[in-house]
Parts: sequence; C-alpha cells; structure tokens
Amino acid sequence: MEKQRDPRRNRLWALQDFSHGRGLEVGPLHQAIVGRDEADVRYVDVHDQAGLRAHYAGDPEVPPEAIPEIDYTLVQPDGRTVSLAEACREGAPFDWVVASHVIEHVPDVIGWLDNLAEIVADDGALVLMVPDRRYCFDVHRPPTTVGQMLEAHELGATRPTTRAVYDYFSATVHNDVRELWAGLPPDYSQRMHTIDQALDKVEEGRAGTYVDCHVWLFTPESFLEQMHELRTIGQSSWIVDSMHPTRYHHIEFMVRLRRIPRGRDTRGEQPGELLATGTLPDWLADQSNGRTRVAMVQTELDAANREVRRLERRLARRAAALAKVRKKLDAQRRQVRQLRARAERAEARAEQGQGSWRARVSAAAGRALPGRGD
Repeated sequence: MEKQRDPRRNRLWALQDFSHGRGLEVGPLHQAIVGRDEADVRYVDVHDQAGLRAHYAGDPEVPPEAIPEIDYTLVQPDGRTVSLAEACREGAPFDWVVASHVIEHVPDVIGWLDNLAEIVADDGALVLMVPDRRYCFDVHRPPTTVGQMLEAHELGATRPTTRAVYDYFSATVHNDVRELWAGLPPDYSQRMHTIDQALDKVEEGRAGTYVDCHVWLFTPESFLEQMHELRTIGQSSWIVDSMHPTRYHHIEFMVRLRRIPRGRDTRGEQPGELLATGTLPDWLADQSNGRTRVAMVQTELDAANREVRRLERRLARRAAALAKVRKKLDAQRRQVRQLRARAERAEARAEQGQGSWRARVSAAAGRALPGRGD
C-alpha cells in the first residue's frame, strides 16, 4: 500500500520523484521528507541519532523516538567538524538531495551549494523548502544580498556572522500569517527578543558559540534572481528549473535546482533555467504596493461594515414587525381569555338557572302528590 503523505510533502514529491535514484536528506530531524520505506535515501545531520536525541531531550515538539538513524554526521567521533561534502563523500554521487528549511540557516550559502555540487551527480536535483521572508517572523528584516553571500564565502564563515545574529535577534517579530497576506505587517514593537538579548547573542557568537538563526532571507523572485546571479558570476554550479511559489496563507515556497554537468561552462546560458520575471523583485513590489494593499483591505473592511449596517437595519425592521405581531397576538390572547371568561359565566348562570328550575319542579310536584295517610 502506498504511504499516505500530507499535502505539503505531496507538493515536494511533485517537484521530484524521490523513489528514483539514490538520495540524501539534509537535517531530517524527526520529520523526514523521504522515508527509508519510500526511497533509497541516506540522512546527514550535525550529530548522530544519540546526539540529536540528547540535544532535543525535553523538547515537546521533537519526539526523540521519531529521530531516525543518521548515516553521516558533520561532527565526527573525534570532535572534528567536517564539511558536508567530506561527511557524505563515502556515499556519493547522489542523484538528488532534499532539505527543508535548511538553506536559510547555513553560514556560507555559496560554500554549502559548492559542497552539494561535489557529491551530486551531473543533472542531479537539489530540492528545497524555503521560508518566504514576507510571511514569517523575518518580515521586518531587510533582504539579504549576493554581496553578503560573497563576503561570508570570502571570510570562510563556519558560524553565523555578527550581521546575521544581530539582525535576526533584533528584528524578528511575532506575526499572524493571514494578516501578513492581507498586507498588514505586525507592529515592529512586537519583537521576539529585546535589544539586550540580541547583543547577548552577538557576544555568544563572538566567544565562539554557534548561534543558530536565519542568515539568508528569500522570496521566490529574489531566490531565482540570486541563484541566477551566483551562476553567472561563476559562484554556483546550479540552475533553478522548477518552483512552487508560496501558497496563499502559507509561509514557504519549494524549488528544485539542477546540477550543471561537470565540464560545461557554468556562466553561459543554461537550457531549462527558470528566471525571475517581474520588473521589480517581489519584495520591492510588495513594499511599493504596501499602501495600496492596505487600502484594498480597508476598502473590503468598509464594504463589510456597510453590509453589517444594512443587515442591522433589516434586522431592526423585522424586529419591529415581529413586535407588532406579538402585540396583536397578545391582544388576541386577551380577547380569547375574555371570551372564555364570558362563556364560563354564562355556563355558570345556566347551571344555576337549571338548578333553580329543578327545585321549583320538585316543589310543585311535592305539592301535587297526596300526603301519606290520606
């Protein structure tokens, strides 16, 4: 029997049939996108199964028993931390790689893509689930740029930089995805962390602690544009060839990249590459149209209020008509009670008259009968 998948996983499987070829899932934790009973898949994570279970012990959102056996780890038994390519080289080449909400966390996105390019076969697939910054807690954060990606790569970043840590902890906000879709961004005062907490996290990072955060912020259009730009400047061996944009009232988009065959000029035109189409990046168009979107929502709200007032007037008219009916009904009920009372009095008088008549008849009869002894 085919394994039942939730709609989210079905959309990802629509981008790539993971049952074909041999693949790798990056960071499955407790909710693997591809199960071992569905495909020939290996798992890679920072720690092995025991280490992950210990790390997430007590976390109600991560049931430890659901964490699978990890095939490759970045932290080696001797304590060394190795690259993704080094950790997984034994199983390479892979026909596909899948990662859900991972790319936005990696300190060096160019290096991460390079590592994957090393272990993926020519024309192999990289399938990603990526949060859309417009509809999550990153909504007030500025977009990240290819320049920042180049800088992190040149620095050889192995941990999120001060820029990433501070921006994340100082600017992420509590949000309502439906309000964001309606064009109503949350109040900037509703921050998830205080400035002092953000500075504390920066100091932790400077002291050598790995401070996890969203390093890179994407939208569907900005992702297409930046992946294309990285390729054309010789910093990537990948093209985007398919995408599921962010669904209404959801926070993530899904994308498939293809590994350019080795030996081919990565900077030249690539067949099948999916490119951004807007005259403005989607985030900039949203920013430019923000007031228009709010005005549209306000127009809808005004129309709804008018409809409510119309229904209230209609209800008031019906209530008045009902009150008249009730008043008439009360009058009819009083009339019925009066008629019943009159009928009861008439009946009582009739019974009284009949009793008097019977008494007179009896008296008359008594007088007419001869007395005893006569």
